[in-house]
Amino acid sequence: IYQTLELVGAFVGFNIGTDLSNLPSATNVVAILKAHQITHVRLFDADAHMLTALADTGIEVMVSVTNEEILGIGQTPSVAAAWVNKNVAAFVPSTNITAIAVGSEVLTTIPNAARILVPAMNYLQKALVASNLNDQIKVSTPQSMDVIPRPFPPSTAAFNSTWNSTIFQMLQFLKNTNSYYMLNAYPYYGYVNSNGIFPI
Repeated sequence: IYQTLELVGAFVGFNIGTDLSNLPSATNVVAILKAHQITHVRLFDADAHMLTALADTGIEVMVSVTNEEILGIGQTPSVAAAWVNKNVAAFVPSTNITAIAVGSEVLTTIPNAARILVPAMNYLQKALVASNLNDQIKVSTPQSMDVIPRPFPPSTAAFNSTWNSTIFQMLQFLKNTNSYYMLNAYPYYGYVNSNGIFPI
């Protein structure tokens, strides 16, 4: 589950992974979302069945480039363009795709891919521009809380210096494209791992 704030208020959305066993059909998943008035979803991939089922619902959809796909996309602009054509352009405007998440926690899960993370984001952005989709679809990359080794107190928090170059490039990209910084925050795990001491 993810939550974010907008100018008009807060919303709760759901993360959906399709590589699980016993997952209901895409049609049934969308019916559940609609029944509970869920307005935002993040797909951990770009599953065609799910994207088709989400068509004409108005639900805002964030599709994801998997960690396994980043290498190809970050090395070759044509791979990024093909990915956008297949997984985004083919579904809009019927499916309300509003963002692309490039990988998940790349810096901490596959640190050797750090050098191609921002190039992958740039190539995807250029592919969106070529498809005239850049105004409605933002590109970002969700990071782990581990990129901020000491988050408390917040006034002294800083990014892990190991990734200074990549984080600087990423933040510059987000600023230039008016996108947003994504952080997978799991406060419950922080609470449990700190023996019940969780300073705010």
